[in-house]
Amino acid sequence: MRTTYSLLLSLLLLFAACTEDTPAGPDWGDYVPTPEPEKPEEVVIKNIEPTTEVADAGSQIAGLRFYPGISINIEQKNFNARLADIASAGFKYIEITIKHSYGIKDKSDDTVLAAFSTVLSQVKAAGLTVWSIHLPFEDKNWTNPGGSEAIRRQSVDYLNRVMRLCAAGFPECKNYVLHASKGVLSPRSESVIQARKSLAEMIPVANELGVRICVENLVGSLCPTTEEMASTIDGVKDVWVTYDIGHAHCVGQDVVDFLKWIGPRLGTVHIHDTMFASKNDSHSLIGEGNISKWEEVYLTMLKDNRYRGVFLFELSGANAVTVMNSYKKIVADYQKAYNQ
Repeated sequence: MRTTYSLLLSLLLLFAACTEDTPAGPDWGDYVPTPEPEKPEEVVIKNIEPTTEVADAGSQIAGLRFYPGISINIEQKNFNARLADIASAGFKYIEITIKHSYGIKDKSDDTVLAAFSTVLSQVKAAGLTVWSIHLPFEDKNWTNPGGSEAIRRQSVDYLNRVMRLCAAGFPECKNYVLHASKGVLSPRSESVIQARKSLAEMIPVANELGVRICVENLVGSLCPTTEEMASTIDGVKDVWVTYDIGHAHCVGQDVVDFLKWIGPRLGTVHIHDTMFASKNDSHSLIGEGNISKWEEVYLTMLKDNRYRGVFLFELSGANAVTVMNSYKKIVADYQKAYNQ
């Protein structure tokens, strides 16, 4: 028994001695070691699903990409083949241009809706979506009635009818591009007065239909500059802007400054190239004009305009693959310039 106690006591003394001799480790003081800092997250490229909603101010834009779109004339020869070319080039969205020559004025509502139904079936069969509709613009005198109130009212009634037919025929499309009439009255301020009067009669119809009127900046007509666009739409509730970058450039406007002026009222866009201050509305392929700020345009639309719609090329007859390649180059230049 005494031997057992002696053995236990010896073991306890040995353990105590070993504990005292064990190094306490480094004295860190107030410093607490932290793990290696995490590497920055890789920028994930994400296409924006097009919406009419304006993005939140200051929203994160890293990695965001617009979906590109392209325009097509509803009267275009080989319409189905053109749709197939657009889709095979990688586009998902289109704008349909309805010119006055399409003859809606002379057709019954049922005839027009039957034609629209056929067009929509063709668009869906190609796997495309109608992002915007370009309302008829030839011979419609809603801003330039030549002093005739009857002509102005007739023009407004016609455009309201077309909007109703388009809303019924293309129910998913919410963006309607609106041209001013050809030419302007003298003084120009008179055309602004007529435009504001007409918009006041069209916007209630658009609101009833759940669509947006997007007034376009033009060449040789109303609203070529920010000043005249402001005179036309400031204080007019529920009206948006179609920003045509080529139009702005060829009348001598700074394309980025114009965009920043529009701000979150940007409803949709028309992308094409032109020569600066030439007054020649050429609707050229990218690179055939001298617009040189494409990457800044892209950034401005995402950041300052908070635009989340389609990056739409108004180049109805252009080779769809060529247009898509020009879009990819704009995005590559944007990514290089802004590390996005």
